[in-house]
Amino acid sequence: MRNENRALGFAPLILPFAFSFYAFVADVPGFNMDAGLLKFIGLFLAITVIGLPVAYLYEFFIGMRFYQLLSKKGRVNILTLTLGGVLVADIPMLLIWPLTGGEGAISFALTVQLFSFVGFMIGLNFWLLLNFERIRDGLKGLLKRP
Repeated sequence: MRNENRALGFAPLILPFAFSFYAFVADVPGFNMDAGLLKFIGLFLAITVIGLPVAYLYEFFIGMRFYQLLSKKGRVNILTLTLGGVLVADIPMLLIWPLTGGEGAISFALTVQLFSFVGFMIGLNFWLLLNFERIRDGLKGLLKRP
């Protein structure tokens, strides 16, 4: 249970880093640093302040239920957690997009990719935190071999 609590508590903290990284790579205006480093830092802080509470709400109300269902069925693995993260992350995008009327600075396809990448990274981070001791012990065993 300790690993589950740690994973639930810390997994969403990767959100601003994953969002900013993918937005930078995808050349999203503001994140591509054409407007300068200060604008990028401001957008990063805005994503952190606005995105983290939303990520925690979705994780505790949707993601935790999804994890409990997977745990009950004995299907907790890296594939189910990362795909579950993608599905949970796409829910707000699908709710927000119709309100914009299809207009915006970035396309719908890029928005789907951005939110899916963030969900994938949160799911991967959740899996890593869930299996931290096992991974650490495995790496120690590899390093100690002669």
